[in-house]
Amino acid sequence: MKRTIYNLCSVVFLVGALFAVSCDDWTENEKIGVKDPAFGENDPELYARYLASLRAYKAGEHCRTIVWFDNSLKQPASRGGFFSDVPDSVDVVALMDAGRLTASEAEQVAALREKGTRVIGAVDCSALYAVWEAARENAAQQEEGDGGEQTPADGFAPWLGEQLAARMADIEADALDGLTVCYEPRSTVFMTEEERQLQAGREAVVVEALKRWTEHHPDKLLLFEGNPQNLTDKSVLEDCDWLVVRCLTAATVYDFGTLARRMCDTGVPTDRFVWLVSAVKPASTDFGYVTDASGASVRAVGALAEWMLLPGEVDKNGIGIMNVQYDYFNSSMIYRYTKEAIDMLNPSPKN
Repeated sequence: MKRTIYNLCSVVFLVGALFAVSCDDWTENEKIGVKDPAFGENDPELYARYLASLRAYKAGEHCRTIVWFDNSLKQPASRGGFFSDVPDSVDVVALMDAGRLTASEAEQVAALREKGTRVIGAVDCSALYAVWEAARENAAQQEEGDGGEQTPADGFAPWLGEQLAARMADIEADALDGLTVCYEPRSTVFMTEEERQLQAGREAVVVEALKRWTEHHPDKLLLFEGNPQNLTDKSVLEDCDWLVVRCLTAATVYDFGTLARRMCDTGVPTDRFVWLVSAVKPASTDFGYVTDASGASVRAVGALAEWMLLPGEVDKNGIGIMNVQYDYFNSSMIYRYTKEAIDMLNPSPKN
């Protein structure tokens, strides 16, 4: 009897063990490859027609869209860090990070060009001045600590010239499609003579660099961001494809027109203005917004697009979006607000 019970228990234990193993096999997670097909992947001929239509659209008359992209993250963890993923209808992508492109970035440039999108390099003289000033103050502190004399007040002009030359050389080496330079000179009306001389020296460096660029690259884009009305030598503006009305600090929609009117000075061509606002940084509640006519706080990108449709005193050639990468992440549509602005101004074949 005991032997029979022992054999029965052995059988039950064996069946239970086999059942447990089988359950493990049934419940084990397996990786299933999910592929998100790219547009036109299954129909190359259709995609080729789409690209041809897209390039024809960009070559024709329409309201331009220029975006500034911060490409300082060279190994992005998500598609949001790839500038090649901007909406297809974008006309120009300005890369904000200095230095040569990586192999991946060069591939992205090629992908954008296939869509008729031009890629240019950006230079911000104000940002360069902040870097130089921080270095100068640090050097002055060290010299004071050593008992030496402080560094002379301005060595920025020659250093700026070196930085502009280096940036242009990198853009040339990467065979990009142009250059945009931000330089914001102040009005000289209330300046001292010393301040006028200081600004004149810096302006001469910037103007010389721009003229050198147009002389060597007459077929490439040149954009000027800043206060062209305050330039002493405005002749270089005739060689610029677009003059950028920087509205990054605009508080209301009325500032779009006010800032443009300030630029309308003798020697400033007013037939090539584009307006620049910023995309909204994730989790931001103030930056990238303006107050509309009703007093409500709205996204600057959408407000600018609506304002562009109104009749104005100067030609409205296009919009610019600073830090467009902020607009990538959206649960309903990537680059949602950029696409809405483009569609509002001139619907494209595919955003």
